[in-house]
Amino acid sequence: PMPACVYNGRYDLLAWNDAYRAVFPAITLAPPDRRNALWQLFTIPSCCSPVADAADELPRLVATLRASFARHVGEPAWTDFVRRLSAASAEFARMWAMHDVARPGTRTKIFRHDAGGMVRFSSTGLALSSPPETRIMVYTPQDDETRDRVDWLLAHPDAPAARHVH
Repeated sequence: PMPACVYNGRYDLLAWNDAYRAVFPAITLAPPDRRNALWQLFTIPSCCSPVADAADELPRLVATLRASFARHVGEPAWTDFVRRLSAASAEFARMWAMHDVARPGTRTKIFRHDAGGMVRFSSTGLALSSPPETRIMVYTPQDDETRDRVDWLLAHPDAPAARHVH
């Protein structure tokens, strides 16, 4: 019943469960070449971002990407991804240029879903042995309200994450 997904080191979304899809429909419904958490977070208007604490979370995600990137220096797929995302987002380019490095870890994350409201999770990443550099992320509700909201979203799979258009 907890949202869970599998990411690779570049934050490409490889697999997810129904609860993850209910909380984060935009990324799961994106075309396969855009199912990347960083791409989704940095190329959408801030009003549509599911991350409520973006000022804390986004720099950490970029720093974690940089740690993974260190194992792929010179690889065209990685270099091209950073180049394209830097061109698409000045904010990403600025954070990338800071050269911060971080490791994934357990922490509190706050998200917003227009139909489901604010949800607070403890995120836990566990490395998988195959394929290489993949990890499962499990989002554990931090309170009963979040648990109830996830249950509601699961019961209402067509609830929109945002109620406006651009």
